[in-house]
Amino acid sequence: MVRRINTISNQYGTVRLEHPAYWDESCPVLQKAREVAESAAICRWRPADKLCNQLPDGFELKFYCLKGRDSVRRFIPLYGSDQLIAELFRGGQAVLKQHHQLSDKEFASYCMKFLFFQKTRSLNNHYKRNFGGFLDLIVKKPGRESGDKRNILPEDLVFLDNLTGKEFPGGITKLQMEGERLTREYGIQRPNRQQIINYGLFAAAMNQPLKLKDPEQIEFCVRMSLFNDTDTRICDPETRLWIEEQILIAIEKHQHDSQEKFDNWFSGPGNSFLSQISKKKCPFGKLDNDIVRWVLLEWGWEAYHYVGKCIDAQMRCLLNALPAPLDERERKIFEMVYLKQDCLGEFPLLLLQERLSFLQIPMLAVLNGQDDFDFAGTIHRLLLYYSSMAESRRAADRRIQGFSDQCRKQKHVIKIFEYKDDQPVEDSGKRRRYKPLTDDEEDNWDD
Repeated sequence: MVRRINTISNQYGTVRLEHPAYWDESCPVLQKAREVAESAAICRWRPADKLCNQLPDGFELKFYCLKGRDSVRRFIPLYGSDQLIAELFRGGQAVLKQHHQLSDKEFASYCMKFLFFQKTRSLNNHYKRNFGGFLDLIVKKPGRESGDKRNILPEDLVFLDNLTGKEFPGGITKLQMEGERLTREYGIQRPNRQQIINYGLFAAAMNQPLKLKDPEQIEFCVRMSLFNDTDTRICDPETRLWIEEQILIAIEKHQHDSQEKFDNWFSGPGNSFLSQISKKKCPFGKLDNDIVRWVLLEWGWEAYHYVGKCIDAQMRCLLNALPAPLDERERKIFEMVYLKQDCLGEFPLLLLQERLSFLQIPMLAVLNGQDDFDFAGTIHRLLLYYSSMAESRRAADRRIQGFSDQCRKQKHVIKIFEYKDDQPVEDSGKRRRYKPLTDDEEDNWDD
């Protein structure tokens, strides 16, 4: 792992530690923290006076500073991940304005980028699946693209035989066996289903790391694990520039709305933002929702870099302002979560919190001293696994939805029959191998 030179000093804010005597003892989070930590404190970062005019009144960041039985300090946020990202963005934006002498226009562009960061995550193109159980991996008959593929596991998922060292393809049963074996090795006595799945995928990824060296390839791998290009269509640069101008004009018209009203218009459930832009008359050709969606995704992905830069800057300020500097292991944990990582395309892990369940296992392994596997290659293989599984799951769900729609149209359940050549069944000889969803040829299927 590359150690970065820290150029952000502690001049932008101060840290104060409040010990348990000042805490609200009825706080359930505090009670839970006390069960797993030898000591605990609240870490408060407050901005310097020269940043205050760029931040809301009373702005501060708060983390639990927990010292475990291993004498290692860990910083746990008091807020949920979405709120934490928003707070770190605001703080980092103010730090970067001061540190790099950003103009007011450049500062305002950061605010606009954060809007599109949020908008991109609200699009249907954003993967939200967590694969918390084995039913998430199984594809029912109506959702199968072919009769043989009954799960969404990647085609290239392989495991190693511990005795012979030979590779063999993995299915759900083998994934479960490997996941249970690895969780026991890592000291998890009663793993849940999601842990079993994730550890099984980790076992496969360690055996087949993905060798990516080019930063653009790594960034593309990360992007594939977060978004898909479904329902998008690339346009020429002139059309993209025109669409971006129309988006900014539309946003400017709503700049005096309340925050709630603006959020509902821009990214709320059932918003019509895409169609509002696509219905405009473009001098470079006809628009549609697919083109506008692609422009939003491209703009939103650029915004990810801006938000990641702000998170990194803010957390470096907090790190440098700590009264007692972190030791090597504490710093490694802190950096892995809150600062930019080469293996994650220059993003902090916090920014990719949707993929945390997939990525935290190899990271915990490294932090616990396991260095006998290709860390970066395993991370990239896991991201590729997720991308493949999420896309297969989405395609299967769409086929199931299409099947359900056909059932509703015909006002009864359509039966699907599957046959194997080596296992003939008795019938009238008129049935086909697969029954169509619609009876276009009027063969009078008997359901």
